[in-house]
Amino acid sequence: MVSLTTQNSHSGGFFGFSEDHLPNLSTNSDDDLIVDHIELVSSPHVLYKPIRTTWAIVLNIILYLCLCASAFLVPYFCTNSKCAEDDISLVMYIHGGIWFLLLGLDRYLLAKHNQSRLNGYLQFYRKTKNIRRLPFMINSCANAVVVVLFNGLDRHFHFKDDPTYLQILVAVESGIAFIFLIIYFVYTVIFNHSKAPPDVTQEEIMTSFVNSQCYSELGYKNENYIDQVLEKQADMIRYLRQHSETLAKRNLVLQEDLKILRNSRSERKK
Repeated sequence: MVSLTTQNSHSGGFFGFSEDHLPNLSTNSDDDLIVDHIELVSSPHVLYKPIRTTWAIVLNIILYLCLCASAFLVPYFCTNSKCAEDDISLVMYIHGGIWFLLLGLDRYLLAKHNQSRLNGYLQFYRKTKNIRRLPFMINSCANAVVVVLFNGLDRHFHFKDDPTYLQILVAVESGIAFIFLIIYFVYTVIFNHSKAPPDVTQEEIMTSFVNSQCYSELGYKNENYIDQVLEKQADMIRYLRQHSETLAKRNLVLQEDLKILRNSRSERKK
């Protein structure tokens, strides 16, 4: 087993390079991308990195409110063939269009949460991993139900004759998604407001991780506890692997700069 602690005197029990011992590096895009993922610092003050997803969560809420409103307003204003299409079809088109918008927002949220995990916030990533997916999954399931009811079974039950069925479906879908989005929004606001340092820089988390490795077989542990420990260990190992790869890339950059610096000094001496 590879030890996850270090013998260095850097606080937080993590490893890095001190800026005082680094040569002056020429700024380039590759180096900036590396530093953006993980701050290689040795000072006790670790920079807090917020997750900027609140606007996307609010936009999700607005889209669901618009979807719910359209399910009731479109049938009201499109009565007596006032619209080119029937009211049920228009609501179904709006429902399908919002699916594409939710898909884009879901991809954006996934990218931001992966970036937050790379920054070391493993606990927040695990806490919001499932609730982040739910709004898009709820809309996808509702789309499937709409297709089955209003296209497949309409010839037998005539669901398109009355918009009430679609209105009930959209209202239930929006209500459930709205609840999860509010919870997700509260989690995100609390996380950004706390301004906590990354999980991997906290000694108690690293210590508990090592202790769980050493004492996981002692005493009785239920399946939920074991699953949680394994999930935390997997996230920590994944982070440390990515951290090691980033340090390796940084080391290559430093070696190249040192080589260039030595060559320039040798040429000056000549």
